[in-house]
Amino acid sequence: MDFKKICKERYSTRDFSDRKADEKTVGQILELIRLVPTALNRQPYKILVAESDEAIKKLKKAKAVLYNAKTVLIICSDRANAWANRYSGETDVLIDVGIVVATALYAAKEFGLNSCCICNFDPELVKKEFDLPQNLTADALIALGYKSECDKPSERHFARKNIEQLTATQESNSES
Repeated sequence: MDFKKICKERYSTRDFSDRKADEKTVGQILELIRLVPTALNRQPYKILVAESDEAIKKLKKAKAVLYNAKTVLIICSDRANAWANRYSGETDVLIDVGIVVATALYAAKEFGLNSCCICNFDPELVKKEFDLPQNLTADALIALGYKSECDKPSERHFARKNIEQLTATQESNSES
């Protein structure tokens, strides 16, 4: 599938079937995530693959709505390992995590899976339930699987701004 088609067709699945994502496909998605660009190639993230019944129950304890997904990638950042801007002091860890998340969502579509990025959960409960080291923070969950027959894109999916609303041109004020 070409990237433009993936971008147009992919949407957040909110009703997964009982069919579980196979290990090989999840491995292919993880391999593409491994290649994402990060600042100074620090790769300040760790991914946990939750697919056992016990792991899914732990995510539900952390208040995550998983839409019946049987496989969930837990995207964690390592803020201490992230590159920091020398002027602002801010790290770019959330940019790096955003690239990881976007890659996971588009890779899932490339390999025939449906997905949903979930950010509404309690990261401290995820840390506790999965006994994460202190340096890791759970930032996003990627539900993976196959959509149910009832699933369809939300109405919000089609509410896209036009290109003029999303871009601006800066004119140079330099004197000639």
